Amino acid sequence: MIAALFVALFGILPTAHAVDRASVDNLQASVRTLGFLESLPKEGSVVVGVIYASDISDGEALAAQSAALLSAMRGPDSRRLKAQVVSTNDLANFGRPLDVLFLVQASKHSDVFWDAIRRHHLVTIPDDPLCSITQTCVLLVRAGQRVEISPNTVLADAVGARLFSSS
Repeated sequence: MIAALFVALFGILPTAHAVDRASVDNLQASVRTLGFLESLPKEGSVVVGVIYASDISDGEALAAQSAALLSAMRGPDSRRLKAQVVSTNDLANFGRPLDVLFLVQASKHSDVFWDAIRRHHLVTIPDDPLCSITQTCVLLVRAGQRVEISPNTVLADAVGARLFSSS
């Protein structure tokens, strides 16, 4: 199975106790972006790992809220999303296969994600512009008045991601 690492780093403040509207919009835009990935498995549910930073006090609760939102959404071709919550401490040893990976308040842990990206040839799709600096995003997704999608073709080639072209 070709796995996709889908990273949605949304701007939730560490003191927040609920997923805000901007974060929900980013999640929805990111899920819609999955349809551009030719390399995403085409059958069955899309397994989503919702990763949270172990060192953030309410990270697990925010990840659980995000997982609940994702489980209510539909992926490409109306496929079901199955969300699983995983901490950054557990990511390296997480044994169950994931198709997609979302991150909650975990941008400072890019080394953990880069290791997973390299080992498993996974696609990353965060909404955090810092991913350009840390070189951990294949597609950068930002929701606002319109959705912006910025591809990094060098990283896409490195992880074996195939993107649908608009031609």
